[in-house]
Amino acid sequence: MKRIEDCAEVLAGLSLKGRAEHDPKGTHQVILMKHLKEDLPYSYTQDHQLRITTRKSLSRYKVKKGDVLFTSRGIRNEAIVVEDVPENTVASSALYIIRGKSNVQTGYLAWILNQPHIKAKITQARTGAGTPLVQRAELLDIEIPVPDIEMQMKVISVNNLMTQERTLRNELVEQTKTLHRAIGQQIYDQIKKG
Repeated sequence: MKRIEDCAEVLAGLSLKGRAEHDPKGTHQVILMKHLKEDLPYSYTQDHQLRITTRKSLSRYKVKKGDVLFTSRGIRNEAIVVEDVPENTVASSALYIIRGKSNVQTGYLAWILNQPHIKAKITQARTGAGTPLVQRAELLDIEIPVPDIEMQMKVISVNNLMTQERTLRNELVEQTKTLHRAIGQQIYDQIKKG
């Protein structure tokens, strides 16, 4: 068992003053909590476009492929691996950026942080009545099991297969719904014609 602080760096996201407004000529892309899908890696898509321009240095808020984004606010504290982001992408303040140290793979970190027994510890660490918050110091202090790298890679591999399976299942459900709507429309049209 190791504290998260011993196996990962946890960085705070960028605090924006007020509501972020999209600037088409902005220098940095911002990832918001709403851009993250439960149980799926994060990949940037055009509907996530939220570019900002600021004079202050944003290097400490930059997100890169392989990082883990952790939702620090609210009751859905998920850890999501970053699969693909544009250059100069930053995380919003509702997210922590987690980078594994040499003894832990970030894919394993995301997986273990989403396990029920660790989520229970995270729930206990939350503070605040309105919108609960997982304080960075509290998160760093949580202990997690850290097996050897070989075992971590096996866990990541199985988790990736489960993610692919879930994605395929979701696509099949959507295609089935589309087919049912088309059949329903066809029956309706035939009866309406008489």
